[in-house]
Amino acid sequence: MAYQINLTDGTPFATIADGTINTSSSMVLVGKNYAGYGEFLDTNFIHLLENSSAISLAGQLWWDKSNNLLKVYNGTTFKTISAATASTTQPASNVTGDLWYDITNQQLKVYNGSAFILVGPQSTGGGGTTGAVPATITDTPAGVSHTVIELTIQDAVVGIVSSDAEFTPAGAGIPGFTTVKPGLNLASTVNGQTPLFQGTAANAVLLNGVASTGFIRNSGTGQTMSTTLGVLTDSGLSVGADSDFRVSVSGTAVQIDNQTQDGNIVFRVNDGGVTTAVLTLDGANAAAVFSAFSTSSIQKSGTNAVGNIGSASNYFNRVFATATTALYADVAERFASDTTYEPGTVVELGGPKEITISQNELSENVFGVISTRAAFLMNGGAGEDDTHPPVAVTGRVPVRCTGLIKKGDRLVSAGNGLARAAQPGEATAFNTIGRALVDKEYSDEGVVEAIVMIK
Repeated sequence: MAYQINLTDGTPFATIADGTINTSSSMVLVGKNYAGYGEFLDTNFIHLLENSSAISLAGQLWWDKSNNLLKVYNGTTFKTISAATASTTQPASNVTGDLWYDITNQQLKVYNGSAFILVGPQSTGGGGTTGAVPATITDTPAGVSHTVIELTIQDAVVGIVSSDAEFTPAGAGIPGFTTVKPGLNLASTVNGQTPLFQGTAANAVLLNGVASTGFIRNSGTGQTMSTTLGVLTDSGLSVGADSDFRVSVSGTAVQIDNQTQDGNIVFRVNDGGVTTAVLTLDGANAAAVFSAFSTSSIQKSGTNAVGNIGSASNYFNRVFATATTALYADVAERFASDTTYEPGTVVELGGPKEITISQNELSENVFGVISTRAAFLMNGGAGEDDTHPPVAVTGRVPVRCTGLIKKGDRLVSAGNGLARAAQPGEATAFNTIGRALVDKEYSDEGVVEAIVMIK
């Protein structure tokens, strides 16, 4: 009679007829009255010892002696069973995927094929939770749950990151956090200390609780204050240890006075303080101030070439003087231009505006050269350099030139806004731009200092 072989869960595995064997698994199953069954029984015992994987069943173990790994069949393939070791020292003879619980530091680590890497926790030696920990905080009074990230060091929450609107933690709350706002929140105190952002901040909304718009600023050239500075008391603004200089208000009257000079403001004209002038608010002594300037010279402090008398929008009428001196060397006037030209460009009358670039050789329409630094600028209020460039009509000025040039050569137009040395017989009173003051010993375009004499 045939054998019926069932699995542990009762599922039929095989039916073995009398006098036959079954090889559906790694074990040879012998039917009744099969001659030589002893060989198969002994072989099966050996297969049991070595966990053979010739034919696999779900749950079957296999010792993979090629890789020294214990594996289990999951119904599809053999999966490695990694070893887990709890010890104070790193275990030896590891394979990829081995787990080691480090008893000393109370941490779980995994072997990556070359070394053990930390799984967690980040803190060591039972020092509590350390790291960025997801958490849920319930608010009051609504009882709404908020998902946050708690920045924790040894179980103490030093910061909370939230994406929700501001809320108040319910119950006993979280030490150091009365409310939680959107963004990164730091605890008010941690272990008796106040945590702070260390380093340089790019921007801030508040300064000591005051909105950034509540401050005035001076950010350098071109910047203006966006608010009005107010001293909201009639006693005004005082300067000095004894409030020597004071600005105050009485009703609608504004008073500026020097407390140590009988209410007068003293201007010292020289460093020694020998010559002084007194200016009072009623103007009685104001003339003395200006007469003091007339006795000597008007001088300035600071860096050379910094500072103006008047401005383009608020200028004086006439200047009366015997002589003037300038550091630069040409006289220029602003003219409307059809485009922007760089200094040294040769221009002529024409184009849709007043001047345009000189395009032709030996042009008799040449009118001047775009000034680099004008010593005297006429028609200065006509516009800016991009629309009304200064044209040097006489004096020393750098000129864009091409070709070889000798000092003293007469310069004529070469086209494309350039000048060149005039060849014998070419220069006339109408096409000559000026005369070169230096040599130019190369053929490519360059700049030559010249005396401009446009007629």
